[in-house]
Amino acid sequence: MKKPAPAGPPKASTASQSVLDFWQHLDAGEAGSDSPAAQLLQLVLDNIPQAVFWKDRDSVYVWCNRNFAFDAGVGPPENIVGKTDYDLVFTREQSDSYRLIDQRVMALDRPEYQFIERQAQADGKQAWLVTNKMPLHDRNGRVVGVLGTYEDITERKEAEEALQRAHDELETRVKERTAAEREQRTLAEALRDTASLLNSTLHLDEVLDRILTTIGRVVPHQTANIVLMEKQQARVVRFRDLSGRSGRPRHLGREIQPGEYPELLEMARSRQPVILNHAEPEADRVALPDVRWVRSSLGAPIQMDGKLLGFINLNSAAPDFFTALHAQCLRAFADQAAIAINNAHMFEQAQELAKMKERQRLARDLHDAVSQTLWTTSLIADVLPATWANDHAEGMQNLEQLQRLTRGALAEMRTLLLELRPAALLEATLGSLMEQLAQALMSRKKLEVTVSVAGECALAPEVQIGIYRLAQETLNNVAKHSKASRVAIALDCGPDQVRLVIQDDGRGFAASGPAPQRLGHGIMQERAEAIGARLDIASEPGRGVRVTVVCPVAGKEGTDE
Repeated sequence: MKKPAPAGPPKASTASQSVLDFWQHLDAGEAGSDSPAAQLLQLVLDNIPQAVFWKDRDSVYVWCNRNFAFDAGVGPPENIVGKTDYDLVFTREQSDSYRLIDQRVMALDRPEYQFIERQAQADGKQAWLVTNKMPLHDRNGRVVGVLGTYEDITERKEAEEALQRAHDELETRVKERTAAEREQRTLAEALRDTASLLNSTLHLDEVLDRILTTIGRVVPHQTANIVLMEKQQARVVRFRDLSGRSGRPRHLGREIQPGEYPELLEMARSRQPVILNHAEPEADRVALPDVRWVRSSLGAPIQMDGKLLGFINLNSAAPDFFTALHAQCLRAFADQAAIAINNAHMFEQAQELAKMKERQRLARDLHDAVSQTLWTTSLIADVLPATWANDHAEGMQNLEQLQRLTRGALAEMRTLLLELRPAALLEATLGSLMEQLAQALMSRKKLEVTVSVAGECALAPEVQIGIYRLAQETLNNVAKHSKASRVAIALDCGPDQVRLVIQDDGRGFAASGPAPQRLGHGIMQERAEAIGARLDIASEPGRGVRVTVVCPVAGKEGTDE
């Protein structure tokens, strides 16, 4: 239903008559605003903190207290008499609204409360007001006007707002601190997990792969690469591309100078992370192809005890993606990676040292065996002419023994050369290596050694070397401890597995006794496990020893991308 348009300001004569009528209703015995009752009422109203006013039925102001007169800008309170809201500081829209409220309060005979914000005339500032309008009744209960009050609660409102702002700011700080603590806790957990994962292996290739696999938990990125330092040269050894695939770069062998890349040079100098933002497409970054999409990069040095091991580099297609917090997280991760890489390097060095010591031990044993064989050969050669002259049959036996010792010495020398040049173990077939071991054993001991080879073994280098070492260790035990007369070596190269069996007819040993440890069976078991082979050693006292090695033919050496 359409509301009626508010009436305009009443005429002055009507307003004046309304004022007189009001005072007459208020004090029938003494009309006029100068009556003692009116003066007393004015005194009371001027001393209360609220602004008070009242209007007649035509919304014409009848009177007000000093606070309202000041806010309305009319001077003394009596100046309000006969005015309407249209005569004061309110806008036309506000005056229309107030007049409608007056009419509704009088028509419904019901108070209305409001919380409004208005422009005060006295100082021009925004004021928050709580208003109350109620119907004004005469002695007969008739509605003769509207009594209104309002209170300026600006200070209280501003205090409430300040308190709310302080509360919101505190809440924000608590949330930020909670988020920061959660982020720090997440980072700590991620670093703990990645440290455990990185140090769960001692093989450098696995460590590098795990670095690229786990770094995303610490710092988000799209691609990554690892650069390692080798004798003042840098080499990209691993990368992770946009598809998430990790591998070795095809140009792994290419060495790069840190000076070619400013970010590497800066990290090498400052030993601090470096953030780069690329406004325009750039040429290849850190020797990796197809990175023209990169818009921001983050790198951190990998260092251990002051030694620069390399760098971890991350890339993103988003400009200004990496932050100082990302740099701190990457630095912490790089410190964990440095420990894992350093452990892997130390493990490789220990392995190389162990291999060198093993080769030296075998070479020393072979040298002793060759020296003994040559010494025996020399003695036989010295007495052979006299023996031949005195006893032709004995001379033939000595000659045959001389030939056997010479062949054995030659086999021992070949074996010694293999130890001095390990690459030769890969150039010979596994069957020929077994033959050579047999010849060397026969030269040292009066043993009958037979070798049977079935099929051709095409094995990964580490598998071939591992099987050769197991056979070598077994035959050394036969020569030193078995007191055997016959040894049989059987090598069966199948499509799925390689089976090596070495059987002697020596004195054997009790499986539960101390002999297995004394014979180095623990080391043999470790060798077998290293190449994924199964080792079985069976023996009984007086019935010899049977050593069986079974190794699956799988995982032949491949090529890395």
